[in-house]
Amino acid sequence: MNDFSPVSALRMAPAPSRVRLDWLAQPVRLAIIGAAIAVLLGIVAYPLAYLLKFSLTGADGAFTLDTFGTVLHTPGMFAAAGNSLILVAWVVTLSTLVGTALAWLVARTDVPAKGLVVACAGISFVIPTFITVVAWIFLAAPNSGYLNRLLMDWLGIASPPFDIISFGGLVLIETIHLYPLVFFSVLSALNNVDVSHEQAARILGAGRLRSALTISLPLVLPAILASAILVMLDTLSSFGAPSVIGTMANFSVLTTKLYDLLAFPPQLNLAAAIAVPIVVYTLLCLGVQRLLVGRDDYRTLGGKVTRTQPVALGRWRWPAFAASLAVVFLSAVLPLGGLLVLSLIQVLGMPIDAGNLALSHYRQLFDESFGTFAAFENSMLLALATATLCAGLAVVCAWIVERTRLPGRGLVTVLIMIAYGFPSIAFGVGIMLGYIDAFHGTLTLLLIAYAAKQLPVTFVLVRTALKQISADLEEAARIAGAGWLRTVWDITLPLLRVSVGIGWILVFSLSIRELSMSVLLAQTDTQVMSTVILQLIADGSIEMAAALSVVVVAICLGVMGLVWKIAGRAASLHG
Repeated sequence: MNDFSPVSALRMAPAPSRVRLDWLAQPVRLAIIGAAIAVLLGIVAYPLAYLLKFSLTGADGAFTLDTFGTVLHTPGMFAAAGNSLILVAWVVTLSTLVGTALAWLVARTDVPAKGLVVACAGISFVIPTFITVVAWIFLAAPNSGYLNRLLMDWLGIASPPFDIISFGGLVLIETIHLYPLVFFSVLSALNNVDVSHEQAARILGAGRLRSALTISLPLVLPAILASAILVMLDTLSSFGAPSVIGTMANFSVLTTKLYDLLAFPPQLNLAAAIAVPIVVYTLLCLGVQRLLVGRDDYRTLGGKVTRTQPVALGRWRWPAFAASLAVVFLSAVLPLGGLLVLSLIQVLGMPIDAGNLALSHYRQLFDESFGTFAAFENSMLLALATATLCAGLAVVCAWIVERTRLPGRGLVTVLIMIAYGFPSIAFGVGIMLGYIDAFHGTLTLLLIAYAAKQLPVTFVLVRTALKQISADLEEAARIAGAGWLRTVWDITLPLLRVSVGIGWILVFSLSIRELSMSVLLAQTDTQVMSTVILQLIADGSIEMAAALSVVVVAICLGVMGLVWKIAGRAASLHG
């Protein structure tokens, strides 16, 4: 039997040559690319250089390598490193499986309630992990969780069925928070793949499973690997959930160990020394990704994706729907429902009935004297600025990497991804040391930190989409007389519209709830909603923290709906 397929044809075809640039003849292009590289060096390379300096500096300020030996001999460091690696392995595996399967169901099949799956994936990503922990402790703490108590009464059992305060509970919380990274990345890639290739395989006799495994999966493999690396690095640098769960369950990970070193008196050199191996690990991940997908060409030639009827799942339609609902329920409905109930409870620990539920926390929250308006304005301004800055930088940087022969262009990818792999707390220290004199007490300091950490999210989505678009389309426009700027504006950007829009939404959501760096960098006049929520939790006002968290989720969902509406309208105009 002939195993020839459209994918093999694409791989056998020679990759189109990269755009050859006449830099001096294109001053606008030179200025835009130069500005993007300068910004990237300023927000990433400069703070990282400070961290590297401190990792090689002793207590007396002299150069030394003893800091690494001191870190290795810190009590509990090896156990924390082992816990981090195990956590990463579980979360990456589960997030990749769940995210990829859901993306295929939504993009390619007739499974019901696709909009609900997409919306709930966004909700689960929007809810901050340290708030998700609060909701799950409220629901599934072994002795006091409302869900445990309810099930124990209903089922007549003596022991609680769930224990969220455990390593397994941490895996669950991180997975339901991070699988949307894989889901949205693969969904965007699938939307850019022409389904006529799968149709051709079906006509030649391939079944649904074989066409998915031999056509769809290889074409979206870059998106899967890239998003899996994002999940890996995000899990490795996660702090909020491991801090809460680890403290209560008596275990540590690398980020919580690092935070201990930043407590008074701060040991910046040791904290930086912990971060250096994480950078090495990030470089290894990027090397593996390049090795696995760098030799193949995953592009299809075409400016418009063919739309056909979705794959009929037949008898598997309703089991697939049930599995989707289970993910939706665990990742969004249950924690969000827990937050809503918690925000309405008047007396925590008392039965949940009409007499114990009220809107008093929301009334207090929107009282001008409470002081949340300034934090709300700061969060919105930072989220909008960060998402827009990252979208612009991602397009330019992805174009540099995929469309030019600029010497050292591979370092652009490395620099972007290293920032994401750095623990947010350690990176916040680098931002503070590098820019505290110039931007102390301003939102600019937070904007630099947010943009550097969130740029990889948009960059991965945009670069993946750009890899699937043949450079021949741009070259054809150039031959017809269009300049570089018009070619990018009229050809490249419309084809990247969905990926840029999804990246913008994700970065907005990440920025509006960023905590680790905000705790270090925010001052009295630059407080954001996440720091206010953390302060409310520290003060014991859990219900108020839940109410403010519900407001954050509502804002993010409103922005998400608006962007999707605009993107859908644009798609209909170009369709």
